[in-house]
Amino acid sequence: MSMALGSKSPLTDINVTPLIDVVLVMLIIFMVLTPLADKKLDVRVPEPEARLVPPSATPPDQLVLTLRGTGRVLLGRQEMSAEEALARLGPTFQGRPSQVLFFNAEDGVRYEDAVQLLDAARKAGVQTVAMMTDPPPTPAP
Repeated sequence: MSMALGSKSPLTDINVTPLIDVVLVMLIIFMVLTPLADKKLDVRVPEPEARLVPPSATPPDQLVLTLRGTGRVLLGRQEMSAEEALARLGPTFQGRPSQVLFFNAEDGVRYEDAVQLLDAARKAGVQTVAMMTDPPPTPAP
């Protein structure tokens, strides 16, 4: 069976026009929706002060939670386990007018451990967490 010269042969090329149309529509959808999906974290950056407050003028109701490289925690000046510190945070912050906890972590602490401790402190009732960049002054023996 031979084909005549004027007959059409089947078209074997793939038509990519519908594929390009779909990809362009998806691109436009993602370009519109991406700015709407931003998650925001409210951060209050302190204003620079002209003078430094001496350590003796620090209010006594401030509570410092320090995570050590060994996994132990200092709550104020008392060393304890993280579970003990979190158990004390709930009752401590219930009657406080200032719901601020100052958090400090030693240099050797893993980031994951610090975040887990901060999450647990939030669950214990802490409203505001202030990050410390310098360790609190240690009392003289």
